[in-house]
Amino acid sequence: MRVVEVGSYTRAAMELDYAQSSVTNHIQKLEKLYGGNALLERKGRYMKPTSSGELLFDYAKQMLSLYQESHLALQEQEVKSISIGTIETLAIYYLPKILAIFKEQYPNILIRIVPDSEKNIIRMIKEKEIDFGLILDSPYKSSGIKSLPIQKEAMMIVVPQHHILAKKTSIKVEDLEHQPLILTEEGCTYRARLLDQLKKQTMTYNVSMELSSVETIKKAVQNDWGIGFLPEFVIEKHEKLKGIHYMDEDLDFFSQLVYRTEKTNQNVFKSFITLCQSTSTQ
Repeated sequence: MRVVEVGSYTRAAMELDYAQSSVTNHIQKLEKLYGGNALLERKGRYMKPTSSGELLFDYAKQMLSLYQESHLALQEQEVKSISIGTIETLAIYYLPKILAIFKEQYPNILIRIVPDSEKNIIRMIKEKEIDFGLILDSPYKSSGIKSLPIQKEAMMIVVPQHHILAKKTSIKVEDLEHQPLILTEEGCTYRARLLDQLKKQTMTYNVSMELSSVETIKKAVQNDWGIGFLPEFVIEKHEKLKGIHYMDEDLDFFSQLVYRTEKTNQNVFKSFITLCQSTSTQ
């Protein structure tokens, strides 16, 4: 097509960054493919299409147009739903502000929220059961999976305002010995982290309650049934609870969005990723 448009093998080769012999060979192969009919002929200083060449040129333009149209169609294909696996804390305290903006942009998209443990969320991402996952952990790394850090999260020991530990500005694992702990259920990454620290110190600890709901944990702590271990954003501005920074130099927890790398191929998914990036502090 370029030879017809510029009227010269030499100029077409220069613009396409090909050797002139390569352009000539391509034309000769086309002529052979189409029954040996000459496709180009010299008229004066320019190469012009023969009658066969003009006919093929029209088809070539249609083929190129369809090729470009197919790429655009794939990029803008209709997405009817988006599925997001999430742990409870992020579902309550982070996801709503993102979804409010997303629904303004895509009011007709069905949003499916799948609350689950991090282990199951990662599995569902890998097995293509969900589009995105929101987890709270050290930065996740796996082949074919992209992790977008949203914010580094501080962990807090949560006590009633009148508790004996409430006067402290920070708490080490040693301070938790013999304290009744109110924790999330098994499968929670930050619960596992705290218990791992307690075991390493060979300390006597007491898990007095296991609750699936963060809000229920806060109520239990407020009722003075024990102390909790929760992300800082869960207890910000709570009037009846005190959050005390948990000292763990190796703790490197981030709220993060995880998804398969091919999810960046469609505009709806790219918009959701961009929204999450806009809230990132990293």
